[in-house]
Amino acid sequence: MSQQDQFMSAKRSSPTVEADRQRLVEPKRRRWPRVVGFSLLGLVVAGLGFAAGNYAAIANLVGSATAAQSETANPALPDTPFLEHVKQAGVQACSTIYPVLGQILTTGAKYSVKSLWNDQAADKHAVQAFVGMDYATERYSGPAAGVVFASPTASGCEGTMVRVAPFASPCADIPSILPQGSKITDHLGQVEVYELGGNAGEALLLPTGKSCVVISVASAAK
Repeated sequence: MSQQDQFMSAKRSSPTVEADRQRLVEPKRRRWPRVVGFSLLGLVVAGLGFAAGNYAAIANLVGSATAAQSETANPALPDTPFLEHVKQAGVQACSTIYPVLGQILTTGAKYSVKSLWNDQAADKHAVQAFVGMDYATERYSGPAAGVVFASPTASGCEGTMVRVAPFASPCADIPSILPQGSKITDHLGQVEVYELGGNAGEALLLPTGKSCVVISVASAAK
C-alpha cells in the first residue's frame, strides 16, 4: 500500500496542509532490503517519550538535533503525513519512530511524501517513505530528496532517515556550516565522512565538479 501527500513544514509550529494529493496503489509483493550499518548512526531515541522542544530544535538542513529521552510519556506527535500514514496502515511498533524521523527530515521544507507499507501485515514489516523537498533557508535554497525507513524489531523499532541536497558551493566550504563540534572521521575515496556535532548523525560530502552533494543521515530506535 502507498500513500502520497504534499505538505508544508514550519520550524516552530505544527505543519499545515498546503494541498492534499492522495493515491492508493496496490504494489507487487516485495522483499525489503536488509538494514545494515545502523551501528554507525548517532541518534538513539529511548522509550516513547520525546521533549516537545526537540521538534523546534531540529535546526537546519545539514544537522538534525538529537531526539533525547524525556520523562514525559507518549506526548502528542505533530500532525504530519508520516503520522497519518502509520495510522492508516495500522502500524504500531514504529508508530513513533517513523513520524519522528519524517519530522526530522522535513522540518523547514515544503515537501511531498509517498509512504509504502505491507498491506497484509503492516506491523510486521518495514514502512518506508520517499520524500521530495524544497528549501528556502539562509543556509540552503533549492531541492532535496530524502528517504525514511523504519522496521519493527524484537524490542520495538529501528529506523533511519537520509537526506540528499546539492549545494552550489565546493565541499571545502561545507564544514563551516556543519553543527558545532562536527569532525571528520573517514575518507571513502573522494567522499569525506563527518560525525555531526550534538549527536546529530553523520554527513557525507560528495564532490561534483565545483559543487557538493551533502548526504546527511540520522537514526532512531526504541
